[in-house]
Amino acid sequence: MSWDSGLCETDPAFCFASSDATRIRAVAGPGTGKSYAMKRRIAHFIEQGTDPRRILAVTFTRTAAADLKREIISLDVMGADHVVAKTLHSLCFSILTREEVLLHLGRIPRPMVEHEIRPMIEDLADDRFGNVREKQKRLHDFEAAWARMQCDDPGYAPTEIDDEFERALNVWLTFHKSMLIGEIIPRTLAYLNDNPVCLERRLFDHVLVDEYQDLNKAEQVLIALLAGTGTITIVGDDDQSIYSFRNAHPEGIRVFPDVNPACVSINFDECRRCPSFVTEMASRLIQNNAERTLGTLAPRNGNDTGDVHIIQWNTLHEEIMGISDIIQEHLRIGAVCPGDVLVLTPRRQIGYQIRNRLLGESIPVRSYFRENALDSKETKQAFSMLNLAANPDDRVALRYLLGFGSQSYLAASYLKLQTKAQELGTGVREVLEAIMAGTLKLPHTSQIVASYIAIKAAIARIDEIVRSNPEGLVEYFCPNDTDLFIDLREALLSAIERVDSFESYDDRMQWLFKIYEETRELISMPEIPEDVDHVRIMSLHSSKGLSAKVVVICACIDEFIPSELLNVTETEKPRKLEEQRRLFYVAVTRCKNDPGVYPGTLILSSCIQMSGVEALQQGIPARVDQDRRLRASRFIRELGPRQPRSIYGGDYLAQLQGINQT
Repeated sequence: MSWDSGLCETDPAFCFASSDATRIRAVAGPGTGKSYAMKRRIAHFIEQGTDPRRILAVTFTRTAAADLKREIISLDVMGADHVVAKTLHSLCFSILTREEVLLHLGRIPRPMVEHEIRPMIEDLADDRFGNVREKQKRLHDFEAAWARMQCDDPGYAPTEIDDEFERALNVWLTFHKSMLIGEIIPRTLAYLNDNPVCLERRLFDHVLVDEYQDLNKAEQVLIALLAGTGTITIVGDDDQSIYSFRNAHPEGIRVFPDVNPACVSINFDECRRCPSFVTEMASRLIQNNAERTLGTLAPRNGNDTGDVHIIQWNTLHEEIMGISDIIQEHLRIGAVCPGDVLVLTPRRQIGYQIRNRLLGESIPVRSYFRENALDSKETKQAFSMLNLAANPDDRVALRYLLGFGSQSYLAASYLKLQTKAQELGTGVREVLEAIMAGTLKLPHTSQIVASYIAIKAAIARIDEIVRSNPEGLVEYFCPNDTDLFIDLREALLSAIERVDSFESYDDRMQWLFKIYEETRELISMPEIPEDVDHVRIMSLHSSKGLSAKVVVICACIDEFIPSELLNVTETEKPRKLEEQRRLFYVAVTRCKNDPGVYPGTLILSSCIQMSGVEALQQGIPARVDQDRRLRASRFIRELGPRQPRSIYGGDYLAQLQGINQT
């Protein structure tokens, strides 16, 4: 099939795919066909004679990369399977692990996960760095400075103490053969900057970037270096920028034409995905934000109006029960199946309760809160133990486990071990083995040695399970009798499903290492498939890139949506409020219309009170002995004059039950 097959020359996708401009910016609203346009542009490059191995497509998730590659291959263009489609972190990791790059940096790109940072903070014991909170702030500022490119040298430390902190941090990271996740992109950028004629700057003729608004400034500069004199095509939408906590730089997509004077800008503003009523309401909502790029999001001619319902319940418990019943009634009607239902919630505890109720009714359902998979101390310990079992020489995992259970992570004792290891030119594990063998004495380390003995016993048990029953790892690491392990369990199960069977590996360590790597990826970059056979329940943030025929956004109360406004200064509040509005906009536009088959259903649900205990558990100020009054999200009022009247949730449920009875 030709790249332009079925395209109309007036279609933005045709203009985008056929343009010979060296710099293109496409601002693409939700559901406007950006992925479709990207694959056509890539196919056009290949048909023009470009070696597909010299085309780089950067996506935000591995799932998106795999989907894009699958779509390109489906066009039947020769060589399409050789297009390089990766996340930027994956690409940078592959660059950093090359031998010559490792020699240049003097560092090992083993990324640290969040819970591993606290022991490091404890180990940076210089009194000048302040207490734990002050050191965490220094670390946050350090990573943010790299990401934001606040000066020509992203690693610049603004004060003498910060400079000392950065040096101590680098010593710790170097000894532990690790790297902060926030360093991976800037370290790659530093290598490319320092080596203008290196191979990595000459690999690609065409670079295409999806979700450009979600990249931080360092990532955006890196893209320019990777492209060199080739073409750069960026696709994104500042209206869907929701990752400020990752230092996303949405201004980059706004100013891209100013920085690149020859840039051609193309807007995708016709929403193909959503019912027309949902599109209209979403457009009215987002117009409350300032300095937008796209303008009005227009519904596609021929799309159904869609069904939108705004409902409210008396209590949070009633809402959870009611939402579960509503989903069951929609499934009984028979127009949709479980895989067509997407439930979004601002709090995972609410999602778990809906999930458990649906499971009790034998409805296939899965929760996807993998970004919270390591929230408890139990899951942190389990993940680090899996890490160490798969990587016996991993110094970061060992450091975490040695101090586990201690408020200070046994920092004083660990410093003795690390100092001795540095003197001997070995690692801490070798020092501990020498102490246990009696060939080395180190005073005041008995407690940390006892921790090491317990760790060795646990790893021996893991080794036994891998030998006898590899699938038994899931139950060992994630007991099924507690909600604490739900998300880690799901990630580990998915990892075992994705990795080849145990029998196909030369030894158990190879298999276990693959399981660990896949689990880590699923946790650090959560991915939710589009085509599933079960109800999906997740956070609003995680829904980016997905769609469903029935979308339920629950707990739409002003205390949750918008959130994070209680401790925000008056100066920062407008910016935070706009980002929360963008998050709600993303959630609303997940609703999908199947013209002539199913119109698409959007349900916005809230409640007017919860108990004081529940409120405090959810982070809402309250008194234990009083119910907490709530109010519907202010964003619902911003959906425009045609939004449906809010009704009692029980009345809507009765309507559905009436349909089923007839």
